[in-house]
Amino acid sequence: MSSFTFNNARKEFVQIAKGWKRPIWAPLKRNFLSVPGYPGARLLNTQTEMRVLSIPVGIIVPDDGDLELLKEEIADWLITDEPVELIFDVEPNRTYLAVVDDSFDPDEFVTLGIGTITFICPMPYKLGPTQKKVLAIDEGGNLKAEFRNRGSVESNPIIDITVGAQSPFLDVWNDNDYFRIGYPVGYKSKIVKEDERLINDDCSSLKGWEPFGGQIGKYLARGSMEVVGGKAFRASDYGQSELNKWHGPFVMKEIPTIGKKIGDFKLDIQFALQSTKYDQMGKTIAMVLDADYKIICQVDMSDEYMSHEITLAHSSVGSGENEQLLSNETGYYIDTFNQFSGHFALARRGNHWRVYCAKYIVGTEQDGASFVMEWYDVGNWNPNTTKEPKYIAVGCVAFGGYYPVNVCQIKDVKFWRINTLEIDETPYIFDVGDKIQIDTVRSLVTINGTNAIALKDIFSTFPIVKRGQNEIIVRPANVGIAELTYRERFR
Repeated sequence: MSSFTFNNARKEFVQIAKGWKRPIWAPLKRNFLSVPGYPGARLLNTQTEMRVLSIPVGIIVPDDGDLELLKEEIADWLITDEPVELIFDVEPNRTYLAVVDDSFDPDEFVTLGIGTITFICPMPYKLGPTQKKVLAIDEGGNLKAEFRNRGSVESNPIIDITVGAQSPFLDVWNDNDYFRIGYPVGYKSKIVKEDERLINDDCSSLKGWEPFGGQIGKYLARGSMEVVGGKAFRASDYGQSELNKWHGPFVMKEIPTIGKKIGDFKLDIQFALQSTKYDQMGKTIAMVLDADYKIICQVDMSDEYMSHEITLAHSSVGSGENEQLLSNETGYYIDTFNQFSGHFALARRGNHWRVYCAKYIVGTEQDGASFVMEWYDVGNWNPNTTKEPKYIAVGCVAFGGYYPVNVCQIKDVKFWRINTLEIDETPYIFDVGDKIQIDTVRSLVTINGTNAIALKDIFSTFPIVKRGQNEIIVRPANVGIAELTYRERFR
């Protein structure tokens, strides 16, 4: 007798009954139009409907098995919130995405020892193994991948690009079909950097960062910072604690001006703040400072509660009597930003301040839960609206004698000068090191995890991997490293 793997697990005590046959293809529905005076009917279209798999199974209960625990184990295995992978032993190279029908009764199944499990596949096609194609420059100078899709229907790929050169546009072509973000340019076009990146630090080394000591805003800068795993800053020592005081290490880096005063700017920081116990307290912080080491603006992820885990996305302009709160958000729910791994951006354009915070979808660097807050400093009453940035400071702090947060890290620091565009100028839309993802399943394009659908050409369509031969071309050819991932789909 055979069995199956579902939700990345298999139960040896569950066996498929002999004689069960899988449907050869997904169910089809033909839509016809009858016309008076026309013999028969006209075929309008064909719909592929959900695939339903009703599987007769038997259960072999161990002699010393606890039936109640067995019911819980089976329910935990089979009941899922989203479709997950289903693989049959007799067809190991094909994968279904399925959920169990809500009529499933674990009590009856375990008590009688036999039953029927009904799997529903909202996406009706079977999937083959994951295919990856790295695009390469061909003899004609195109960044291209040629391959054959042996599936019986088209597939939805994910295209990942690590940028190696700036560009005002990105195209993906497959035959005559194209997808585009950005702005096509002619030979007379003047291409400029609207967002001119001055700092791009992946926090793999403290080289170029100087320790900051003393008082910085309401924080006592003390202790020491270290690099963990070659990919993040964290506190190796929070320094001497004081009652009801935030304390911990800060490091600072000067912003290169490249001979031009910085007016408008943008800051984007990747943070991780993850408690393992409810009584841990801490903050991971980034600040923009002026030439006198005064705070122009600040973003931080913080847990200020000694009795609960509640993570806040806090941001502000200035400090002391000139402080203006921009955000102090938990997200949609009180625990939305708990176990935070994501990024926090702040921009100043004239008298307009804007913050954007997003928690990454688990296992990715794609934005999930997020919010935007804005503030207009009408009349420029806050002096920090016109101050020139000079330094970036980042820190990790604990509160008094309380336990610090277990994971309190700064993982990436970026800072841009925002230049004003003239009417006849075209901006670059991405920079060296940026990561672009085109996810055709979700009809989503992101740059560094942030939704960039506003840059999409409205006449272009998301690329697909066609049935049969494909020739995927990415332009410009020097854009960087491009990789296409897809799974063949079968009826």
